Amino acid sequence: MAILANLEWNLMLFLLVFSRWAGLVMLAPVFGVRGVPAMVRMALAFGFSIVIFPVFAATVAPFSGTIFAFAAILIKEILVGLTFGLIINLILTVMLGAGELIDYQLGFIMGNTIDPLFGNRSHIAGNFLAILTTMILLAANAHYYFIAAMVRSYAFIPINPTHIPDSSAYFIKITGAAIVLSLQIALPVYGSLFLANVGVGLLSKAVPQLNLLNLFFPVKITFGLIIFYLTITLLGSEVQRVVDTTMVWLDELFRGWRQ
Repeated sequence: MAILANLEWNLMLFLLVFSRWAGLVMLAPVFGVRGVPAMVRMALAFGFSIVIFPVFAATVAPFSGTIFAFAAILIKEILVGLTFGLIINLILTVMLGAGELIDYQLGFIMGNTIDPLFGNRSHIAGNFLAILTTMILLAANAHYYFIAAMVRSYAFIPINPTHIPDSSAYFIKITGAAIVLSLQIALPVYGSLFLANVGVGLLSKAVPQLNLLNLFFPVKITFGLIIFYLTITLLGSEVQRVVDTTMVWLDELFRGWRQ
């Protein structure tokens, strides 16, 4: 009977570990993009769980509650993994927001395309920035940092916690911070085109005989693309800044969850 009870607990514990990792790989960049099949993502979560499981098998005390209490802990683990993946996914969300602002000024806002990363409709510059950001993350091995941060999460919120604090105010805070980051990344192109619009407007009022509007739109697009091309050289440092900020957000969240 002791062997069966121990086997049952190990299966339950593995399910709890797997649930948190499954939440991560469903939403996090690199792991959770639409181009990665669901079965591959589940296999990744299963592999991560196998690696990390022996640590908890030797340290976590057996669970002695009811099946309803276990179900509540299971739901908690899924939510923790989804929360973790959602915050990391803000890296791509920030880039998509910056691209949407750039498209708005370039006049590409109506040229929506299918986003291969998320499977929904997105904008041209947003798609470009999101795909380029994913390539930079892979080249910089950022996914290793995501995995390490996930392992560290168990030090702040264990598998069987006594409570989980309300973090709604914190999520509102980081949502506003993500919008600010998008504005900062898009500001070189957005600001340049805004000033160009103001200059053309003033010139049209000063010299109404010139039909500047017909000439301005192709010039505006060309000028905007040149500025956008020049700012691409700074994308690596911007991605690093966004990743560092995201890791700080995760650390603050986990410290708020500390038991």
